[in-house]
Amino acid sequence: MAFNYRPQTAKEILSKKKANSVVAAQIFEAVKSRYDEGIVLDPTGPFNKIKVPRVVGDKVNITQLKASLKNNKIDLSGIDISFGNGSGGGSGTSAVETAQQENATRLYCEVYMATNKFPTAAAVEKIYPKVDDEWFATFEAQAVAITKWIGGSGYEFSRDEGIMPHVENIALKKCGVSTKDSWNPADIYAVKKSKQEKIEKELTAIGDMKMEPRAKLDELNAYMRSKIASKELVGISLKKLSKGKVNTIELTNASRKEPLKDISIIPGSINLNLDFNQSNQFETGEMAFAISVGGSNVAVQIRAFSGGVRETTQMDMTGKGAAAKLGKVSAREAIDPYLQANTLARRKGTELPVVGSWTERDIKKFVDEWKSIKDVKIGTESIKWGKNDWETTLRKAIMAEQNDARTASQLSAKLQCFQWVKIFDAISKKGKLKEFLTVLYQGAKKEYESAGPFLKIA
Repeated sequence: MAFNYRPQTAKEILSKKKANSVVAAQIFEAVKSRYDEGIVLDPTGPFNKIKVPRVVGDKVNITQLKASLKNNKIDLSGIDISFGNGSGGGSGTSAVETAQQENATRLYCEVYMATNKFPTAAAVEKIYPKVDDEWFATFEAQAVAITKWIGGSGYEFSRDEGIMPHVENIALKKCGVSTKDSWNPADIYAVKKSKQEKIEKELTAIGDMKMEPRAKLDELNAYMRSKIASKELVGISLKKLSKGKVNTIELTNASRKEPLKDISIIPGSINLNLDFNQSNQFETGEMAFAISVGGSNVAVQIRAFSGGVRETTQMDMTGKGAAAKLGKVSAREAIDPYLQANTLARRKGTELPVVGSWTERDIKKFVDEWKSIKDVKIGTESIKWGKNDWETTLRKAIMAEQNDARTASQLSAKLQCFQWVKIFDAISKKGKLKEFLTVLYQGAKKEYESAGPFLKIA
């Protein structure tokens, strides 16, 4: 059942020739005349179920509405009337619509916490004109869950004004954060009103500290962890809810990270296939392996995701069950800080020979590099390299990439992954493989050491 048909005229409803087109058209005209609103119908049904926009419900209850319709001599026998905006009204993902959705949650939280009631539909539609029933259900469930988790009152909820831009400006302008969401994906903030002025001053003082931006970021994160623990300042990450139900409400990055005990590379899963096919392309464009995290399998890929000829690779993780909803691992926030602390570094695409400019010296370098790593084991696991002779494949790829951007991108990724093998080898020999896998896995979940704390609602 999909209530996504919003007729513009009674004549349009009659033209559908449904079993209840006549009465639906009468109801449309009555609602339009009295409240200047339309109705929403299920286009697959006989029009016996009719939704009247929620803004009408701000003015009258359903009993009063039905009485008004009956007074217009409309026979409601077999007709199910309810308040609702239907579905499909707000399915966009533009920055503007996202901001409207987050501000609607902010409004819901403010009103529900203060009154134990939800805001009027008119107030919501003023913020988010395309709101539909799915979003109304999401906003209601979010407000209830957030209010219950906070467990008190006297809070201001912020997005575009107040504490949220204050926090983010300090992170971006004073603490070396380049992308807000890579540091903290909070969409709104709740701050205890009685503490807000003090908190703002303390945040400003952290930004003004005489130290390196990275050190200030550590201070900022530590401060915000203390405030989320006391529930004086809470960043909240929001997602549209399935069927209007909150399935996850958990603190993220609320404490210092410890290596996971139950994390390991799945035996036989490491694949860096160097085989070349008849289309003059590599069989695969990535280094791939799988890890087990608490009994759940997580697939890991290292590759060029946009297909650029000398694009720097990224690591991405996908999983099932408890390990699902992962993503790309931030190089800046998770990978590089850890590698730098261990005197290691990734290889970037710009460090490789330019397409068409390879020399024999370049070829020898990467043939010798492969020979030095071909027997490497990561932990106790060997790497599957494929069956072809590497020097032969390399020379073919060098020729092919001049006319095939895909081959160029694949070759670039493979050579960058040679360095990844050396990184994993060095980390493994230091006895830090579980620690490194933890950094990568938590980085995919945006739970790296330099990430800010937030409450996730999903």
